[in-house]
This record gives sequence, structure tokens and C-alpha cells, in this order.
Amino acid sequence: MLDGNELRALIRDVIATELAAAKAERGAPAAAEHRVRVASDADLAAFAKQVLALAADPAVQKKIAAGAYPFRLDGGQGVAPSAAPPTGAAARIDKGVVTESTLIKLPRETKRLQIGAEVSVTPLARDKAGSLGITIERMKP
Repeated sequence: MLDGNELRALIRDVIATELAAAKAERGAPAAAEHRVRVASDADLAAFAKQVLALAADPAVQKKIAAGAYPFRLDGGQGVAPSAAPPTGAAARIDKGVVTESTLIKLPRETKRLQIGAEVSVTPLARDKAGSLGITIERMKP
């Protein structure tokens, strides 16, 4: 019989595979997203240096300028960069899937998560929300 951690790992793999397939069906861009975590001034400076280094290659510089070299904030699927809530406030996710790791990445002060009408929430995320004391509220379209 599988223990809880093995079962969670299998479920995560299935969800990741299904999300990748769904993105492919929607015609997701072939270019890989470059995840960026900016949580401090030092992170922002490091990101700026990374962009400058990438721009040294003229082909990459053109892609960046054209918006064909996608950068995405690391910190949750669909979480806006301004979604870091003040103490006790709500975070908001408008699209995508809320997973256990999405909740873990939220600020510790988060007590409410507002989700859009089309957002899916995994059963593990619902369990994790309960253990973290986070209430999930579905917003009306």
C-alpha cells in the first residue's frame, strides 16, 4: 500500500502531466517560460543582471524586445505580483489551478484566498488550506 507522501507525489505527477497536455491543446507558445522570483531588492538586481547578460546575444535581445522571450513571476500560478496581502488580507488567483504548493508559497499571514470562477482547486489544496487556516472563496464572474 502507498504511504501519504508517495500518493501525493503520484497525484502531483498526474496533475503536472494533465496541465502540460491542456496547455499544448490550447496552443501554448513553444518558448519555455523563464521563471523569476523577485522578493527583494537583491533579487531584482540579480534579475536585471540576468537580462543584461541575455541581451548580449543579439538574437535573444530581439526576442526579449519583441516579447517572445517570456518571463513569469515564480510564486504561484496566476498570482499577481501585487497579491502579497497585508496581514490577514486575501490573496487572489484569477486563473489556473490551486495546488498544495500554491498555498505553501502564499505569505504566512494569508487567511483568505479568493479564486476566479474558472480556477480549479485540487483536493490536496483543500486539505492544505484547512491545515493552514486559509478559507477559499470562489468569486462570481
